[in-house]
Amino acid sequence: MISKQLRILSTVLAIMGLCLFFIFQYFLQPTVLGGFNEGTEQYNGYRYAQDNQLKSEEQCDDEKDDPEMHVNQEFLEGCKRYFHQ
Repeated sequence: MISKQLRILSTVLAIMGLCLFFIFQYFLQPTVLGGFNEGTEQYNGYRYAQDNQLKSEEQCDDEKDDPEMHVNQEFLEGCKRYFHQ
């Protein structure tokens, strides 16, 4: 009797463990936005255009003189992609 209950309990725990593993793997996937992976300069440029609700590509380099913005060619590529999708 006890061994049957233990077998059922271990099976349920194994199934729950597998489910949690796959859920954890799903949430660990990097975010892809505009075709760019999270953490890249292109991704940051895309997010900049999206978050600031820019109206045109010409606004992408408005902050180019700000050293904290890191506006470079990859950043501008991501920002401009926002307007082409």
